[in-house]
Amino acid sequence: MKVVYAGQDNKKRKALIAECQDVIVLLYNNWDDYTYKTTFPTDCRLNGNGVEIGAVQILIEGQKTSFAYLDDLVARGWDGVFPIPSCNYVSVPAGLTFYEQIDGHLGLETAIKVAQLLHDASFLSKIEGNADALRLLNSEGFRKSLQRERGAIKAYLDGWKLFGRRDITIGNQTFTFCTWSGELASIDLRYDSPSPLPHDINVLIGPNGVGKSQLLLQIVKNWLQLGPEVQGSIGFAERPNLSQVVVVSYSPFELFPVDTSEDKERKDRDVYRYFGFRGRMKDLTDSKRGSERVTLSREFPKTNAARSLLGCLDDDQKFGAIKEWSKKLATMERVLKRAFEFDRAAVVVDSDVDVNTFFTTQDGLDEPHQQGELGDEDEHSANQRYVPIASDRVQQLKVAALSKHLRDRLGVVFLKDGKPIHLSSGQRLFSYIVINILGAIRRNSLLLIDEPELFLHPTLEIAFIRMLKAILASYGSKAVVATHSLVAVREIPRDCVHVFEQTEEGLRIKTPPFETFGGDVQRISSYVFGDKSLPKPYEDWIGEQLEECSAEQLISALGKDINEELIIQIRAMESGKW
Repeated sequence: MKVVYAGQDNKKRKALIAECQDVIVLLYNNWDDYTYKTTFPTDCRLNGNGVEIGAVQILIEGQKTSFAYLDDLVARGWDGVFPIPSCNYVSVPAGLTFYEQIDGHLGLETAIKVAQLLHDASFLSKIEGNADALRLLNSEGFRKSLQRERGAIKAYLDGWKLFGRRDITIGNQTFTFCTWSGELASIDLRYDSPSPLPHDINVLIGPNGVGKSQLLLQIVKNWLQLGPEVQGSIGFAERPNLSQVVVVSYSPFELFPVDTSEDKERKDRDVYRYFGFRGRMKDLTDSKRGSERVTLSREFPKTNAARSLLGCLDDDQKFGAIKEWSKKLATMERVLKRAFEFDRAAVVVDSDVDVNTFFTTQDGLDEPHQQGELGDEDEHSANQRYVPIASDRVQQLKVAALSKHLRDRLGVVFLKDGKPIHLSSGQRLFSYIVINILGAIRRNSLLLIDEPELFLHPTLEIAFIRMLKAILASYGSKAVVATHSLVAVREIPRDCVHVFEQTEEGLRIKTPPFETFGGDVQRISSYVFGDKSLPKPYEDWIGEQLEECSAEQLISALGKDINEELIIQIRAMESGKW
């Protein structure tokens, strides 16, 4: 395995790609990190095939512009083959997939060899204890450039675990946030426990207005902060061992950032993804050039789901060699088939394009596409062409062509016996949530989900938790769910349940004194919402009846329209014991 610097020499790059089965070619980039220029895009071939591994940053001791130093070495006769001669340097990839891809295609020994050639900071400092590397790790250049982006931070924190075949997991996190009253409070998100109960989801529950969604928003803002080594009073107590944050919120009132496009100083834009009813939409200005503004629309869940389904296909094609990168389309099919019956998920494409445009091979063209009527409450039925996106045809589909001709406003179609099936609004939103999460998720992601029960009936609420646990387990990821759902709380261990309560002294976050996992919903409700102290409409009605007759007369009059619990309550209310 060779690592070679080509810079702006395109002829050299092409020659290396043509000659070498296994090679990483470092290219030129002028990206500036606080006066440091250390980034090198890559062109990678593994087993003769192009593989996407991402960029790598290299810091050379005493230098601020790494490519200029390497260009000077080349001018003085260096052939560009790593290691770099006669200097001290360290590197960090833009993301851990850099080494995961090499490991998946060529094995761990080759990944370690590349780490040695590139003087990977995590390998040298945490496995070899290299003194020169440790000195550079304390430099301004390492902090400001190589550890500026979240993906690079995680690659440094966890790279040594990959090289040592250790589990890479998300541990417990403490986050300090500002309450509605302006005071600081802390919450302990518990993901690591000696208990055998599942600790992959932490739930925030409590009445409206206590700040659950506000906490999620502060986690996002802290996560998106550039230069994370500069900590304020709000934030994680330690560097969070996360690869990205994914937000799912279908409340029309939330104000999460919809993307990172306005942050012009950021490179790692995919460390944050948002899915909801808000997004960017083209808006013609007076100049007629058009601009994108953030707006609210029912279209976004559908368009996001269609694009995310193609994202699942793209990830399955790109990262199929990574052992820990679970197959996304297969996961999607397995999870959704528990909620409703279908054969395949499909996207709608332009009907006037040659269908062969979407396929890499003639194999299996007995079912390349289908045409038929497609419609929902937002669209009149029309003759459409839809292409199934399925786990058994990952290598037969062309992502670029499908993306180019995708009619994303029609969302994702589910086929049964060759025909689109009708889904309820709750089922459709549930499918969009599943597909969007899978399209975005990477290993060690943190999912922030705000009030998922808004559009889901109780059965789908249970299916949602089951789905979430399956996806989190597949990708070594965790979730924080802000909810009012008692059904959700019943699926979570007590030490992962955070009850928000507003008191005269301010916000109080407490843990139930009893086990909630598999617990009684009424008991959970009484503890969380204090509903025993709040009269119910049916209790008001019983009280009015008892003013006119006795308990026994009321019970007799109700006849069969009464249950045992209500009989006990009527008698207790008459005697003043309720």
